[in-house]
Amino acid sequence: GRVRGPLPSAGRDVSAAKAAAGEAAVLAARVALQVHGAIGYTEELDLRFWLARAWSLSAAYGTAAAHRERLCAAILNGGPERYP
Repeated sequence: GRVRGPLPSAGRDVSAAKAAAGEAAVLAARVALQVHGAIGYTEELDLRFWLARAWSLSAAYGTAAAHRERLCAAILNGGPERYP
């Protein structure tokens, strides 16, 4: 069925997902660059584009550190129902 009304944990869930996904994308791109070595940054592979995209998307809408800080503050200030 449809969800009606506010979702008290939606902000918390989005912040947790953003922090995890941003860090995972950057880590995956860095590991791929290590695996492919210098050729990973040449025109033969598109890895340089994926690395730049991972960096920019990781910083967009707040960094992983900023989202973790918001999560911790919400937990310390009364739990997820008080998440901004």
